[in-house]
Amino acid sequence: MKNRLLFLEGSSLTSRETLTVLLKEGYKVDVLSPDKFSIATFSRLTHRIPTVDVNRFPLDYLKQVNQLLHQKNYAAILPTHEEGWLLANGEKFLPNRLPVALADKEQIEKLAGKIAFAEISDQLNLPIPKWERVENLESVSLSYPYWLKADYGTAGRSVYKITSKEDLPEVASRLTASDEKWMVQQDIVGDYGQVQAVFHHGQLLAVHSSVKVGSGAGGSAAARLSIESEKTREHVEKLGQFLQWHGALTLDFICTDGHFYYIECNPRMVEPANAYKAGVNFPKIMIELANGCYSKSDVSVGQAGVGTHSLMALLIGTAERTKSRKKIVRTMRKWLFNSDSEEVLTPIWKDPLSFIPLAIIISRLLINPRSVTKLVDKTVKHYSVEPTTLKNI
Repeated sequence: MKNRLLFLEGSSLTSRETLTVLLKEGYKVDVLSPDKFSIATFSRLTHRIPTVDVNRFPLDYLKQVNQLLHQKNYAAILPTHEEGWLLANGEKFLPNRLPVALADKEQIEKLAGKIAFAEISDQLNLPIPKWERVENLESVSLSYPYWLKADYGTAGRSVYKITSKEDLPEVASRLTASDEKWMVQQDIVGDYGQVQAVFHHGQLLAVHSSVKVGSGAGGSAAARLSIESEKTREHVEKLGQFLQWHGALTLDFICTDGHFYYIECNPRMVEPANAYKAGVNFPKIMIELANGCYSKSDVSVGQAGVGTHSLMALLIGTAERTKSRKKIVRTMRKWLFNSDSEEVLTPIWKDPLSFIPLAIIISRLLINPRSVTKLVDKTVKHYSVEPTTLKNI
């Protein structure tokens, strides 16, 4: 029986939440990580395999994946972050048949950048805030406030809110400091959330929607409440069918007055534990899809009203916003004793090793709340794949 999985990175919250979902599934997990102390290392399920910095040595990384696939009989590869895009681009360095549910590189490129997603949303009449490309902030026609966004970025990096002319000088230099493309998008006030889905060559297999009730780094959803929404299902299904998408797909939205406006797309699985608690096991579906054995005929839909949270992510988010020990402690008290929400990032009673990174982060933030900036930047660096990396393959 195949009972071993391969994770392509171990630093993202998605990789750790995926482990939480897999605790009862009987798998062991090899985690490729350059970091000895990545969050996914601290689990009874995992074995870390050292690897190179994927952005400095992408070919070496792909060759290592190829070697592992020849050495071990993996049940599936789970690309828990942007490394899936690297696999799609590096197919010539890998076996012809990969045990992974993954869109091809042409499909991914149509969604991976913020500008590309905005363009395809316009093409399909998916509701998105007004937007435009930008090279010079003086030429922007949108009214304040609006968001300045780098075409590529993750965890809320390279996104800046512009509220008046006074904000322009601070961010103008960023437009000329790199070769990155930029866009601006109208700000919309409402509830931030995500709709997550898995497709089999355009056929919707599972869908789940949730809204943010607690913020992590960069305004990410560190606490979620699942919702029932036919509209988000309709929108993500329309996109998946048009692209004949294969694998996981996640859309970020702002909901205001019952209307959904899509602001970003992640062409991958994102933090699956709220969906799991609501009855949709995305990792299991991805594993079965990778092996061609998914057989359920009905679309799996998440139950509404399920609350989950990630205490570590909430504490990091509080430290990033406030740099205050008092507010960090207040956040810890609030969520430790919240009976309406379940911890999904570090489930210490079910996976005791997960307590170690939680304890380290709490200690570090209480000693020096300002160290959060370096902490977040280091973590994002270990799981982000830069677009320039793909050009070097």
